[in-house]
Amino acid sequence: MKIAMTMAPCWRLQFNLSDLYPVPRLGIAQIAAACQQNGHETTLVDVIAEQWEPRQFGQWVMEQEPDVVGISVTILSLREAFALAKEAKKVRPNIQTIVGGPGVGGWSGDELFRYASGSVDFFVRGEGEHAVLQLLSALESHDPLDEVTGLMWKNAAGEVVENKLHGYLDLEPLPPPDWSQLPMEQYRLHPPLGIFPYATMLETARGCSYPCNFCCLSRPVRTRSIQWIVQQLTELNERYGVREVHFVDPTFTLDRDRTMAICEAIQQLPFLLRWSCKTRVDHIDEPLAAAMAASGCYNIAFGVESGADLVLDKMKKKAAVSKTRETFSICRKHGIRTIAYCLVAGPAETPETVKQTRAFVREIQADYVLYGIVDPDPANALTRQAIQDGQFTREDLAEFYLGSGPSKLHETTVTGVPVTTAQQWLKQASTDFYLRPKYMLERVRDIRSLQDARNLMGG
Repeated sequence: MKIAMTMAPCWRLQFNLSDLYPVPRLGIAQIAAACQQNGHETTLVDVIAEQWEPRQFGQWVMEQEPDVVGISVTILSLREAFALAKEAKKVRPNIQTIVGGPGVGGWSGDELFRYASGSVDFFVRGEGEHAVLQLLSALESHDPLDEVTGLMWKNAAGEVVENKLHGYLDLEPLPPPDWSQLPMEQYRLHPPLGIFPYATMLETARGCSYPCNFCCLSRPVRTRSIQWIVQQLTELNERYGVREVHFVDPTFTLDRDRTMAICEAIQQLPFLLRWSCKTRVDHIDEPLAAAMAASGCYNIAFGVESGADLVLDKMKKKAAVSKTRETFSICRKHGIRTIAYCLVAGPAETPETVKQTRAFVREIQADYVLYGIVDPDPANALTRQAIQDGQFTREDLAEFYLGSGPSKLHETTVTGVPVTTAQQWLKQASTDFYLRPKYMLERVRDIRSLQDARNLMGG
């Protein structure tokens, strides 16, 4: 079959750091590669990088003449996916439309089909590489859809059917992303990363074994081999001149021995690579930080979340403020920059705990801080508990993300903090950290490349 794919943007957001600059769409490129490997003619367009509206996507679909359109979504882009699917059906009425990705997992089939209003034929939950291939095979052979794992669909009677989920995938047999169909020349990493261009991203593991209640990552951790990582880094360097990579794994250093082996392998590469990653503060020690720095790691992003142990405990973070303090000191000693991801309006949050967080990120001398508001998500425990407690309803949640009608979540956060209060905390915390003369001087003193200086001058 011929399948055309894209990733839905978040047009309704006035500012979303995830789309500040276009970045490689690894998920959809991974599924495209799996489809190609199994004999399906696959085309891919990045509507975010191209800055296309639905009408332009529809024109592209008409030109490509695919049998199927696949759209990958986050929870913030479902409405936009419906608009793209609607446009695809407008220009090719008989086309089959599929929507999948992390934004689908927490919803019921009834909710999704109700708000999609006929624009989407299938929704896929879970990791898409296996389910999409099963679906394409069933459509091509006109086989029953009951055995397509993770599929939500409508039967001949118009009833919504939710098939059983597939188990978590082994990553090793999966092909690498199909980089060739991505507009690599248009991508750049968000500052403060990407200071050694050309820079890109790479996934070497999926899943996180920790139970944070504001998160919805899968628990089982699966990894790629060291050999696979080396092959990908080498190919990216040879084909696209990549000199910097950000590893998007949720907790890159979870397996200490594996991380040490990756550092050793990177040092053996025939080119100089700079890199960054994300991890937890309780998965860094001094020898590991030294090995990471020696292999080119210059930046680590940590989920600090809060400077108050009470809030961390309520988040089920299983990490203490004291450990964060120790880890940031280790990174500073080895010249590794740090990003502190912090949240406001978390469980047990008060004006006092927000003040503690603001003071804490200055105390630990984080190089950068990115604040966000704890958002509702139907796939996480915090949201489910809030609904159970009667703070808002499932309908409020659906209208907030899928519809355009009234919702309590336009006025209140998942923990009951008024949205206006949370936004004020967010603004105060960011201003408090960044608009300090001492901080600005430190950033100037630590410029490490021409692109780093450009990023600094650009704010």
